[in-house]
Amino acid sequence: MAAEGIRISPVYRALAAASVAVALLAVHVRTAPAQPLPEGLAAKQEQARSLEREISALEARMAEQKRDWFTISSRLALVQEQIVTCYLEVDAARARVERTRRKLTSLVRSLYVEGRADDLLRLLDSRDLSEFVVKYDLMIKATVREARTYRELKDNRRRLEQRQAELAAFKREAARLERAADTTATEAELAARKQELAGLTAEMISMELPTTYVPAVVSFSPSRTYSMPDENGFVRTGQSFNGYSGWYGADFHGRPTASGEIFDQHGFTCAHRTLPLGTWLRVAFRGRAVIVKINDRGPSAAGRVLDLSRGAAEAIGLGGVQWVDCEIVVPRGT
Repeated sequence: MAAEGIRISPVYRALAAASVAVALLAVHVRTAPAQPLPEGLAAKQEQARSLEREISALEARMAEQKRDWFTISSRLALVQEQIVTCYLEVDAARARVERTRRKLTSLVRSLYVEGRADDLLRLLDSRDLSEFVVKYDLMIKATVREARTYRELKDNRRRLEQRQAELAAFKREAARLERAADTTATEAELAARKQELAGLTAEMISMELPTTYVPAVVSFSPSRTYSMPDENGFVRTGQSFNGYSGWYGADFHGRPTASGEIFDQHGFTCAHRTLPLGTWLRVAFRGRAVIVKINDRGPSAAGRVLDLSRGAAEAIGLGGVQWVDCEIVVPRGT
């Protein structure tokens, strides 16, 4: 009996084909070389990590300063009280020195006028021993009084110098405590580092994004009806940055932008220095958000990462220059 050909079910044939495809895909994934980061991007990422460490250290220092504020303030108040007490003691010591100096000056003047020789002659002119002893005792007491006055002057001057040294030490401590309690320098440095990191983050995002955005057609209609872009029509990418933003309006209304579009102050657009033209951003400020498109370059003012059109700024209640949070979004279906 002739052997019949083996029949293979179509289901098994499909499973076999799928297994071969999976195996080939696995080999391709294992052998595909990893794409290295561009050299400039890797350097900026390292710089960003360094800035993040600096910001973390500054925030820790700020938190420590705020924790120590009550202790420092209490100590500073005590030192200031001690400074006032020292001022009073210094004034009192100066008064004592002046009184003692005048007293000693009077004694010296008296000795100069009368002379020690007169005392000695009066002593030798005594009629008897009793008068001699009395005069001698008076002379000794006068000498002791003069010596005591001189010692008192020296002691008062020494106390004055001590009080002045204590006053200087308290003033130095007060200055040190005031510097320790002042967080202005730390806050300024922290804000500068955050601003630097925000700009660096924006640069890295622009390097990672594809540069295939096509600017919109140049068009301008004064009778245009404006509607805010619907956030539900965009997908959030998670690529975010933050920094200070301002806005611009009537002075540039109707002028060409860097993308070729005509600037419309009532539209929902913005200016950014490095992100590709045509990039969409979600800009949030104090709980309100708006979707805007980058169609211009700027800001020209230092310290800002973004300039919103007047319409976009009004949509989120942004007035002047304020801190905003930005995230790159893409239209759904692209």
